[in-house]
Amino acid sequence: MRLTPRDIALVDAIYRYRVLRRDQAQQLFFPSKNTANQRLKLLHQHGFLARRRLPVEYGQGSGQALYLLGGRGAGLVAAQLGVDVAELGWRRTHNHVTSPFLEHTLMVNDVRLAVEAAASQQGYQVETWLREEELKVAPDRVWVETQARQRRRIAIVADAYFRLSMAGHRACFFLEADRATETQGRWAQKTRAYLAYIQSGAYLRRYGSRSLRILTVTTGEKRLANLLRTTSQVCALRDRGLFWFTTLERVAPETVVSASIWQPANSTDSMPLLAPDIAAAPISGASAVAPLLTAPLHAHPQPRYFGGVASMGIARSR
Repeated sequence: MRLTPRDIALVDAIYRYRVLRRDQAQQLFFPSKNTANQRLKLLHQHGFLARRRLPVEYGQGSGQALYLLGGRGAGLVAAQLGVDVAELGWRRTHNHVTSPFLEHTLMVNDVRLAVEAAASQQGYQVETWLREEELKVAPDRVWVETQARQRRRIAIVADAYFRLSMAGHRACFFLEADRATETQGRWAQKTRAYLAYIQSGAYLRRYGSRSLRILTVTTGEKRLANLLRTTSQVCALRDRGLFWFTTLERVAPETVVSASIWQPANSTDSMPLLAPDIAAAPISGASAVAPLLTAPLHAHPQPRYFGGVASMGIARSR
């Protein structure tokens, strides 16, 4: 098989994103569904990609194909980077994960694709996107009080951390992709942990910025309302502006940054994620309506993928 530059970029993208649905791969690289299916099938047949399908209910046909990195794909990425495959941190067992893990990762990737496309269209740069696996490598931990009034040490591991930059300023975010699988008690504990992390100064020390919003994308309006209520019960009014919520169906390249689809926990109004003409908000979240565009204090951690080296950075093509 003769690989095209687009093939190489596609394999690299699947390395960086961990898993992509066919429609996500199409959004990145292909002009049509048929073209995407043909090329993805060929790369799978030649061992560059692995393929999975999520289970569907009886009578609803087969699920959309999901693509992960195959053995030859790992070799290709390693060769492009000039390293051994072992240095990528990739293992074949990474493809033997559960359906809930895949569904959650795909939800995070839906948001990531929208943010990256929006940034490209609107003049922002996605400086860094750290996945959950990368944040787990050496997480910060904080003490929080549980529902049983016991003290427990909690690791701060979001589903992603990312930074947007424009004109010398940065906006920093933690992302939570909520599939309505956690209890409200567990969500309250997570909220307390984030507050303790910020108030302790550990966030500022690790990320070198006072900029932060904690974004949650969830499954529907009822779940969003429940999360808002729990967050408001846990947080003092001055801290609620840290936490912003929306639903997955609202997230798209044309809406995720600049449209009023986000609801802060201290407001009944929906707002855009960034409005660069307003002054920066303090880390406490007290000025929830202000955009967190702040100048950096010092260098930020560099991304790592699968605990290994960064991707080859091949430009995307269509």
